[in-house]
Amino acid sequence: MAPGILPAGRPAPERSPAPIDIPAMAGPSVRAQFERFGGMYRWILLFTMLTGSMATMLAATTINVALPAIIGAFGLGQDQAQWMSTAFLASSTIAMLANAWAMATFGPRATYAFGMIVFVIGSLLGAVSSTLELLILSRGLQGISAGLLQPMSMFLIFQTFPDNKRGMAMGVFSIGVVLAPAFGPALGGIAVDLASWRLVFVATLPLALVAMAIAPFLMPKGDRNPNMPRPPLDWQGLSLLAIAVVGLLAAFAGGNRDGWDSDKTLLRFGIGIVAGILFFLWERGHPFPALNPKIFTYRQFWSAGLIISATGIAIYGSTYLIPMFVQLVQGYSPTAAGVMMIPAGIAMMIGFPIAGRLTDRMDARWLLGFGIISFAVSAWLLSHVSAMTPYWVLVGWIVLSRIGISFCMPPSNTTAARAVPPHLLASAAGGVSFLMQVGGAFGVNLLAIILQRRTIFHGDHLSAALNETNAEMMYQHALQAQTLEMRGMAQVQAFQSAFGVLNQKVAAEALVYAFRDCFFIIFVWFVFVLGALALMPKPKMVQPPS
Repeated sequence: MAPGILPAGRPAPERSPAPIDIPAMAGPSVRAQFERFGGMYRWILLFTMLTGSMATMLAATTINVALPAIIGAFGLGQDQAQWMSTAFLASSTIAMLANAWAMATFGPRATYAFGMIVFVIGSLLGAVSSTLELLILSRGLQGISAGLLQPMSMFLIFQTFPDNKRGMAMGVFSIGVVLAPAFGPALGGIAVDLASWRLVFVATLPLALVAMAIAPFLMPKGDRNPNMPRPPLDWQGLSLLAIAVVGLLAAFAGGNRDGWDSDKTLLRFGIGIVAGILFFLWERGHPFPALNPKIFTYRQFWSAGLIISATGIAIYGSTYLIPMFVQLVQGYSPTAAGVMMIPAGIAMMIGFPIAGRLTDRMDARWLLGFGIISFAVSAWLLSHVSAMTPYWVLVGWIVLSRIGISFCMPPSNTTAARAVPPHLLASAAGGVSFLMQVGGAFGVNLLAIILQRRTIFHGDHLSAALNETNAEMMYQHALQAQTLEMRGMAQVQAFQSAFGVLNQKVAAEALVYAFRDCFFIIFVWFVFVLGALALMPKPKMVQPPS
């Protein structure tokens, strides 16, 4: 009988389906979903989480191109306008630390649905707000939603993907997380030009509604035994952290307006610092801490955490500054300011899966070094920007920065998560997201303050040279006065108005110098981070199966 041929009448043996490689840490509810949907469940769930996360993270950055319009509508300074970004980031930072409790108590499905509902409410409130306080509240609600969803996504990736595929999964998921800073400004710019800044708040609602519709079928319910008591929420720790973060952000933001040595500013700094110290001491002794200090005892975690914080500053700081620069200095429309970020988004689409795949195969420190150097070079180039810098030159510099981010984020996130034992994974997931968001919040906060202070400094410095002894100034004044007279203005009025034209030019030049200073500070920070990379031990690696 020829090989492989069975006698007549004997049925062919049934082939058993290939086993699904479910991670050992997966809970019963996750395993039940694998039984229902098969091996493709992990990818279907990944893209479901990606949809919701993109809705919330797009909201984080669509506001940036609308800031000039909001500043004009409400008469805000930079120290007030930055709350549109920092309120989102600060509230998401606090919510992230409540994520582990919410998932353990209510399960991922209910937590996800609650987060999306809060996001919809915040978006609608922002669209109808008539005061700065309501705008800040709406941004805070959107941030709470983002804070609940992001750590959940990382936790479920580790629950559904085997270790040798997690780097790839993180890379794919990170596409959505960081494409938001790339495509968010473009979406916001189109919304502003089509209607007004109010449309920016509801531009991402379609994605949120899609996520709300499909999540009940795909998200796991959770594994808590209903007969067991609910795990306690660390309300005291979260309250202390909220006071510390908001107190310090308010102290920095209000320092310019109230005076850095004023009683109000010193009180805010004091409250923030004391609350931060009490938060650390409280978390050390709490049985269910909101942010477990034990994760920072692992050298691989805290050294990767420094890179993660730097990445938060890079993403949110540069996405805050660049659209402001091209609108306020170069006069581009909100749409043009947003569209210039799209090529950078395409670069990240290519770079993130590559970086995620390489994270599973090589020492992550090489990838991190390449990413840090790339972003530092981009910041150095941007520190030489001018009002005449061509549009596509700026686009090229931004693309280089996003290549750097794409080689920082997946390796640092995966390296930090692999540093801790399985029972601390949920805490590590929350800690990773916390570090990125708090880095972004303080990065935007400080850069906005520096921008305002350096604008005043350079304006005073340039104005001091404008006097009768400055021959160039007198020539430019005469030229401007002559131009105004040729347009029909009376001689005396033209003489007076020419000074106003010169003052506008001085203010514009001072703003350019201030933006340069901000980009140079980012460059110096990344040089420091590159040196700190030497503190990171060789990360744990998982060899792919042969």
